[in-house]
Amino acid sequence: MAAGFTAGARLMRASADVLRRDPGLLWFPAISTCCLLVTAGFWIFEGAWLYAIHASALLFVPVVVLGLYSLVFVGVFFNVAVAGAVAQALAGRGASVRDGINVAWSSLGGVAGWAGYSLFVSLALGLVQSVKGLRWAGKAAQVAWNFATFFVVPLIALEGLDAGDARRRSFELARADWQAETGGLGALRVVLIVPGILFAVVARLLIDGHVHSRPAQVFLGIVLLAGFGLGVAVGVVRQVFAVSLYRRAAATPESAALIA
Repeated sequence: MAAGFTAGARLMRASADVLRRDPGLLWFPAISTCCLLVTAGFWIFEGAWLYAIHASALLFVPVVVLGLYSLVFVGVFFNVAVAGAVAQALAGRGASVRDGINVAWSSLGGVAGWAGYSLFVSLALGLVQSVKGLRWAGKAAQVAWNFATFFVVPLIALEGLDAGDARRRSFELARADWQAETGGLGALRVVLIVPGILFAVVARLLIDGHVHSRPAQVFLGIVLLAGFGLGVAVGVVRQVFAVSLYRRAAATPESAALIA
């Protein structure tokens, strides 16, 4: 059992090495962030317009739902694009933004379906967590859901599956290779403990207004930007790890039978 956890940790380290060799993978979250800002701005404008004309409150419902869905869709789209580019990088062909986006376009049905799944589950789990006494149950369910659906994006990108099939097969793969997945994600969390605490303290200092010196505020702001950049890089490393672990699972006879 320990060998599985150790193998996952080693694979996570190798995933970080892939990003160091192919820093072009960071273009995906950069483009995704721009698209998310534009999308959010559009729906905020729509909501402000409805408010300005004193529209019925019912009209805000579809605007909010469509706005949330479009934001989730953009996130899933670029995650699938990253997975496609990562697969190329792991195959030694180099990571291409164009090729990654082409993979996402060719999997548009799966992207759209998984965006719907993700939004519905997120809202449902958020509702559970808002109920007094069910907060921790909701958080546990969220952790379990994220763990079980870890392979959905690689399956959509590399196998062209729809959202339902990708979800079912991700459950099977996560159950078959849970030790390596746990070891890799656990190793990543351990590495991020100290930076996470640092960035949380810096954010609290700025929010609470404890820092009054302008140079100090600028310095802490730069630290926060560095934290944002680290978070972006971590997101890409997670996708590299997901694709790498999927490829490893597909190479074993037992797991390959699940993907066939």
